[in-house]
Amino acid sequence: MRKSWMGTLGLLLALAAPAWAADALDGAQAGARSLRVAEQNAALTRLDRREGGSRAAAVQRSGTAALTAAATASEPSPPFANSYRAYPPSCLADPLPFDTPTEAPRYAKTVRLASFRPSDGTYGVEDVTITLWRVPCSSSGQFYNSATLLAIDRVASQEGKTPYPLFPGVALTQGNNTLKLVRVASEPNTVLSHTNVDSPLLVSQVFVLENFASTDSTTAYFDFNLPFTITFYNYFAGDTGQSISVPTYSPTQATFPNAFRNVPISGYLSGNWSDPAKGGEGMTVQVLELPGNTTQYLFTFAWFTYDPSGLPYWLFGGATVPAGTRGPITVDTVYSPGGSFVGGASVGTLPKWGTVSFSFPDCGRMNFTATKSTTAAGTPGSTGVGVSRQWSRFIGTDPLSMNGISCE
Repeated sequence: MRKSWMGTLGLLLALAAPAWAADALDGAQAGARSLRVAEQNAALTRLDRREGGSRAAAVQRSGTAALTAAATASEPSPPFANSYRAYPPSCLADPLPFDTPTEAPRYAKTVRLASFRPSDGTYGVEDVTITLWRVPCSSSGQFYNSATLLAIDRVASQEGKTPYPLFPGVALTQGNNTLKLVRVASEPNTVLSHTNVDSPLLVSQVFVLENFASTDSTTAYFDFNLPFTITFYNYFAGDTGQSISVPTYSPTQATFPNAFRNVPISGYLSGNWSDPAKGGEGMTVQVLELPGNTTQYLFTFAWFTYDPSGLPYWLFGGATVPAGTRGPITVDTVYSPGGSFVGGASVGTLPKWGTVSFSFPDCGRMNFTATKSTTAAGTPGSTGVGVSRQWSRFIGTDPLSMNGISCE
């Protein structure tokens, strides 16, 4: 059972009215509802298909001499970020957050959904609580990014029982786009996954609002940071929809403190970092998974800099860090006093240079403080003096990300 902040309201609803009520649909009514549901699911499925042709068309084309890139379906596609994504990929991972922070604004309503009793095939209705809220994400630009989650909560006494409610039809209105289809997925960072109308809701569930990867007129590219109204349909005769309006995402320290904190350290931050105003120096950061370890990451960096005489110099560091930490993290740092080109000689144990602490305000900026502890001659930096800098990885106004793991 999803522990809902609406628990008290749910108990009141349970006392005020039955959670499930039979709706005696005759054959014609049941058939009409089934037709409406089938039409909606067919529209959703059409949006699932990649623009540019079906599998059958691709197979047919593969027998011709004029093969196109789209038709060579025997090879996997190269990885690229989803250009229709609704939030930074680094913001969410499976499983979705199960509840709302106590300080975050919530937009909730009791909604009457269709329900189904499989033992005799009858339809009814069940009142559920639908809640929407936002999760702060990395925001490197002049606006704030978030992901929008949607929870459907059953009354506690009905959790896991039959008859069960059925997932509603969902449409979204924003700006000039009125009642357009919106993708509702049960896991984040997908491209095509959606939830069909009448999918069983045996237990309370959380979903994320996404965009369809389509330019079809039945949908639109939504910016869920802006105001929108979402409407739910149970498809009984006379159903005109039940709506919830969500305002602009405007975080404050009081409502969304995570919007103003460092982003969690993860593989999305891997890559090259530098000061764009001062070329010739930089760091390569990697955040690696440890085999069999789901509570820690391995954070490593290599800093190409210069010694006091102006010759190239390398500093290295690595440390295990808790998964989900936002830092700052402090990493012991070593240097290499010897060696040769293409690894011709072993340098043995590397002596310690000092420490470097790291934190990341967003996907495009890295703060670090380097503190030298060694007194060895010829090493860069001043012993005991911390040097703090902010480096970045921007191309124009966009943060640069590793292929296949776009951060923002």
